Amino acid sequence: MVIAISAKAQSFSFSDLFGQANKQKQYYMQQIAAYNAFESELKQGYNVIKNGLSGIQAINVAELNAHSTYYASLKQPGSMVKSSTQVQDILSWQTDINNSFSQTFTGLTSDEQSYVVVVKNNMLTECNADLTDLQNLLASGALQMTDDQRLKGLAKIHADILDKYQFTRSFCNAVKLLAAQRQQDTNEIQTLKSIYGTN
Repeated sequence: MVIAISAKAQSFSFSDLFGQANKQKQYYMQQIAAYNAFESELKQGYNVIKNGLSGIQAINVAELNAHSTYYASLKQPGSMVKSSTQVQDILSWQTDINNSFSQTFTGLTSDEQSYVVVVKNNMLTECNADLTDLQNLLASGALQMTDDQRLKGLAKIHADILDKYQFTRSFCNAVKLLAAQRQQDTNEIQTLKSIYGTN
């Protein structure tokens, strides 16, 4: 009975020993294959990250360039703004305002003359402010606005100068009429004095 057990133990250990070596070899081969597959996936992952970061960088550079171009374009007024007829209206009205106030009004009292000078100075100061706004609106690099915003600004300046132009015409015509009436009154008094011989 002792002999049978030792033979059985001997045959079990030899066959088991050789079987385990093959199993161990297969296990190592599977691990090597798994490591190779992992290495291949890891390289693909690094390539995806590398190319993805490069792609993101390229997208960011392209977007930055587009934004820079857009913001640079906001500093340049478009041809629609520069060629607007409102610009010519404003300049023409400004010239008329200057001409209206450059005439002399004879026959006014000194207080009336002083009042005309105050109105003239205030009007020309306000007109100069409007012309400065117009110049900034039309100048390259002065303001950062879209053409729509520039056109709205231009329309506001146009309306303001038109209002000043209409006021100036009305005011200067009233002053001329007053001066003419004063002159006519003076002439009539002189005529009456000459007729009746009084001094």
